[in-house]
Amino acid sequence: LTPLLNGHRRALVGVGRPRVFVKAVRLPRATREDLRRILAVQLGNLFPVPPDQLAFDFFQTDDQAQDGWLTLVAAIRADDLREIRAALKAAGLSAARILPVALAAPAVAARAGAADALVAERGPSGLALDVVQNGVLRLSRVAPGDSDPEWEARRTLAAAGAGDPPVIAVGPAALPRAVAGGDTALSLLHEAPPFHFELAEERERAERRRADDRLRLAVLLLLAAVLLAALVWADRQDARAAVRRSQGTWTRQFLRYQARLDDGIARLGEAQAAEDALTRAFTPAQPLSDVCAVVAAALPPGAWLTGLTAERGKPLLVRGTAKTSGDVARFMATLGASPRFRDVRLVFANSGAIGKAPVIQFNVSAVCVGNLPMPAPERAPTGGARAPTEATPP
Repeated sequence: LTPLLNGHRRALVGVGRPRVFVKAVRLPRATREDLRRILAVQLGNLFPVPPDQLAFDFFQTDDQAQDGWLTLVAAIRADDLREIRAALKAAGLSAARILPVALAAPAVAARAGAADALVAERGPSGLALDVVQNGVLRLSRVAPGDSDPEWEARRTLAAAGAGDPPVIAVGPAALPRAVAGGDTALSLLHEAPPFHFELAEERERAERRRADDRLRLAVLLLLAAVLLAALVWADRQDARAAVRRSQGTWTRQFLRYQARLDDGIARLGEAQAAEDALTRAFTPAQPLSDVCAVVAAALPPGAWLTGLTAERGKPLLVRGTAKTSGDVARFMATLGASPRFRDVRLVFANSGAIGKAPVIQFNVSAVCVGNLPMPAPERAPTGGARAPTEATPP
């Protein structure tokens, strides 16, 4: 192998069909680790070799059916795999991947423009027949070299249940109605699906290395977290000390400004109270002149005023004379319907006469809406007025 290496030290190794067992099964969709555990249990039912003497790998396709997802499983005797690795080591090589040559049959069919095909290739061990369906290897077998190629092709298709797909002949394989293929499966091995044969002990060593790497990473992250926590703690301690030093200054300033604020709020309250008193005194809700005008306008034609008492903050008293009691009732109804008055009451109504004409003398009280009393002046304290204080600026 040394003259063919051209300085390369990693190789893609294809294992011939006579040394490999290939089986297509359907499994549930799961993680790769779970699928490997399932296959490790079922390996004895898939291949005619005890499971402890095999090294296997698999890949799951997107072909889904009621019984699961199509999964291609391939196995090789562990002794054969050790022999291959020993030969590579003797040549100074390491394997990038070790996989069955038959896995490149879908690439041969794809180069010929077919997703379903029977790929036939004659080799030293006989006639290799690979059935490809939907771009996935479904069956691989090697027929004796002296057997009838056409009969072996029909037998292989019948075993795979593949119908009558086109036949692609690679190399010297001669089959009726076959399409000549250009590249061999070995030359297209780099286009095969991700697959790699590993010994159980190699996989265990790799898993231990990954576990050790994860442990080292976890320890490094823990140390980094502890160091970061220490740095943060030291920084917070410095910041806390600075806060304590400035807390006294800020507290004194806060108290001074709070005293100013309280004094300003007190002054504002006094000014607001004075403004409310002035507004109530000079801007009554109803001027008394308007009240008198409204009362006079509310009198019916058969009634007239004899007296009117209207004071700030006191009920309105209306005295009058009417020709009939109906005029008095209409007058009270008019006042009661006005939004300017409420609690309209008849104080008294006496019968009288002017000359020989009978009349009704009445007295009506009502409350003028918004007729508030005048603000009372504040009384000076007996101990003398206290002069307002002003906060001293800092």
